[in-house]
This record gives sequence, structure tokens and C-alpha cells, in this order.
Amino acid sequence: MDLQMIEEIQKVVNKAEIVDLSYTLEPGMPVWASHARFGAIVYETYDEGDVSYHRQVSYGEHTGTHIDAPRHFFREGAAIDHVKVKAVMGRGVCIDASFLKPCEEYTLDMLKAFEAEYGEIQEGDVILFSFGWEQKYAIGKKGEEFLKDWPGLSEQAAKYLADKKVASVGTDALALDPFGSEKYPSHQVLLGNGIPILENLTNLKKIPVFSYVIGLANKIKDGSGSPIRIIALT
Repeated sequence: MDLQMIEEIQKVVNKAEIVDLSYTLEPGMPVWASHARFGAIVYETYDEGDVSYHRQVSYGEHTGTHIDAPRHFFREGAAIDHVKVKAVMGRGVCIDASFLKPCEEYTLDMLKAFEAEYGEIQEGDVILFSFGWEQKYAIGKKGEEFLKDWPGLSEQAAKYLADKKVASVGTDALALDPFGSEKYPSHQVLLGNGIPILENLTNLKKIPVFSYVIGLANKIKDGSGSPIRIIALT
């Protein structure tokens, strides 16, 4: 990369508003019922005379805002350490699906209506579905409503996005398939085509339809997924 390109990138970063699309990892955050909770143990602290402060933290691969690797549903699928770095790096397309009722699906017809208004989804896009579910996110008992009844993406719409060769697909809900799904067709379609899924996104209401999205996961050996820090440059 030459100096001129570096300078151009720096200009963009300096002028952009950066919106954080990730939740803070903390105790009491809502997680899938069978998954590990976030926890932290203090090992050194100033309060006990130590010269530094640090903790041991523990969490599941799908805690908080995270990315699903193909390995999550497919034994031979790519683990998170083999998912391409650019999987969450590209034009972000934020789709408002907050009009859906609990457990409803965002259909292919709805997706085509979106394209008719805003333009076609392109290869390499990072698709972000805003179901309005982040409004239910909360710590502790208050977050129980977040854990049920969310809307999701239909199988046909997922196939359409896979055919478009998008980079990744995300949601502000706990999972991309609607609550109550038993076969997880969107997961099967997208992960089966090597397209990672992003879940538990936040602040989607703060970004426009189009932005530039960057997200980097932890490089976990054989991981089925990873918490991820995602930002949108608007």
C-alpha cells in the first residue's frame, strides 16, 4: 500500500462518524439458554496492593455481539480461525424490518421491495437487519423479553442473499432465524454457503441505509464463532 492510499484512508476515518454496533461484554447480559454466561474473576487489584489490575474472563463463543462461523452448523465447515478477515468488511446495507410482528419472517418479496427503493444488493455487502429487537435488550431479569419471540429471515430471502454472494448477514436479535425455528433454515443456507452470520447487533437505528462496516473476530482455533467488535463508518 503506497503512502497516497494510506493518506486517503486516514482522511475518510477522520471525517467519518463511527457508530459502535457491538454490546459491552458484562455479567448479566442475555444469552442463549444453553450457552455459557459471561463471568469475570479479579486476580490482581490496586485495592489489595498490587501494582496492576487484571481479571480472568470467561464466556461462550456466541456471547454478546458475535459472529457464527460455518463450523457452528457444519462439521466440515470453516472454523472461525479460517473465516476470511474481510467477512465483515465492506459496504453495510441496513434494512429496516422493525414492522414485523414477533416470530414473523422477513420474506423475499420484502427484500426485493427494499432493492426497488434503494438499489440492488451487491456481492461483498454486509447485510444488517434491524428488527427493532435491540430495544428489548437489557441486563439481568429485564432482558428476558429479548430472549424470545424475535422475528427473523426467511429461507427464500437467505437463498437470495447467498446467490448474491454477500459477505455476511446480521441481525439485532438473538438469532437470524425467527424464534421457534426448529431447522434453522437461514443458518443452514448461509453458513452452508460459507457466509458468516452476525447476531446481537446494536445501534442499527443510528446508521443510514448505507455505511462502511468493519468487524474483527477473535482468532479462536477450531471456534464455532466469536464475540466481535463491529463498527459502521457513516
